[in-house]
Amino acid sequence: MNRVAGADESYLLAQDLFGWSAPIQYAWVFDSEPEPADLEQFGAQLAAGSLSRKVIRAVVPFARHRWVRSPHPPVLRVEPDPIADDEIGAWADRTLRTADLDPVGGRGWQLIGVRTTSGGFVLSLLISHMVADGQGLYNALAAAHAGSSTTSLPTEAEVMAAPRWRDDAKDALAQLREAAVAARVIATELWRTRHDRPPTAARAPRTIDTAADGPDTTLAIVDIDRARWADRARAFDGTGNTLFTALLGGLVQRSGYPIGPDGLRVCIAVSNREAGDERANASGGVWIRVPDQIAPETGLAGIRALSKAAFARNATAGQDALTDNLQPVVRLLPDRVIEKMMRSIAGPDTTVSNLGAAPDSAIEIGGRRARSFAIRAIMQGRDAAERRRQGPAVAAWAVEYDDKLTITFFGIHPEYFGDEAKLRAHIVAELEAWGLAATVW
Repeated sequence: MNRVAGADESYLLAQDLFGWSAPIQYAWVFDSEPEPADLEQFGAQLAAGSLSRKVIRAVVPFARHRWVRSPHPPVLRVEPDPIADDEIGAWADRTLRTADLDPVGGRGWQLIGVRTTSGGFVLSLLISHMVADGQGLYNALAAAHAGSSTTSLPTEAEVMAAPRWRDDAKDALAQLREAAVAARVIATELWRTRHDRPPTAARAPRTIDTAADGPDTTLAIVDIDRARWADRARAFDGTGNTLFTALLGGLVQRSGYPIGPDGLRVCIAVSNREAGDERANASGGVWIRVPDQIAPETGLAGIRALSKAAFARNATAGQDALTDNLQPVVRLLPDRVIEKMMRSIAGPDTTVSNLGAAPDSAIEIGGRRARSFAIRAIMQGRDAAERRRQGPAVAAWAVEYDDKLTITFFGIHPEYFGDEAKLRAHIVAELEAWGLAATVW
């Protein structure tokens, strides 16, 4: 549990090789400002828990790096100048885009607040995705709410005082054995399925502009009536999850983004976290390919069936033997090979992450209940050429609480999602097509 592995390692590789970082934002909007002592206690509890991490590099080749407790707990920073209520969305966007996090150095999260001219308060928790995923953050917030935050991570002093060479050598040998087993599994799986794999249809040809400059990424946050959302999902023979998938698929279609003959490729985030699981990241994703046009006229039954089958495959141990065994082998490759592989991996057309119903412990801070709450993430450091080359073109996150559903959008492809006004217009139009209305932050 204390080794940097899985998605943690992927984010670390992206940072080391490309300078990319992935900050997550949890944002709360309160009608009145929480007491300073309550905010201070909230920050202190988060600092005492699993979010405060630092990387200690391995001293033996092929060993995984180590997580230790961070000695640099952040301090809440409240900006001096208040903002108007109609500036809340822009303020949240700005704090996310300018997130300056250093998870390797132990500064993996920040707390920033601002007062509003109407007497309200907005709080932004920024945290590196290397340090936590969505469910991990929910768990950290629950512990902070209960005043029971703790961590099993060792201190940096404990790790440095231990026989690091011996521990890293044991881990390196274990990784070499795991890679050997994984390589055999991969070879066996490729041989077993050599005649079973259908030929993959070529995607529609698309001219790739290699220019590094181009439009920036775009952001949007909308609040939707929760009961109305559920009603519309049922009306089209679907669920909230499938309506969410359809909404993003409709956005991709509206944008004009070229979809291949194998259909729209959607990655649906799933949590693999178990009780007591203290890994930084324990999430994954399942893919579906939607071959038909997505529209209210075609309903949600098709997407629902595809999603159900994908979740069933994900729940079956060993169902995806190739993917499950790639990382132990990739870990042993030279950086230049890993870099080439990471750049060559085709992403989905869109990614959807539904965080479900937020627990009270995520909505309340210091006895104050937020009137609005949003969750999202971005990728920093990717130039326009890289965002053209690899998907997704757009990503979104959803969270339910009280009478609201809040969806956040991250437009990534420069040409198809690089115009913020157009993205927001498409969101409103797509929601209206499904009989929904939204309030834009």
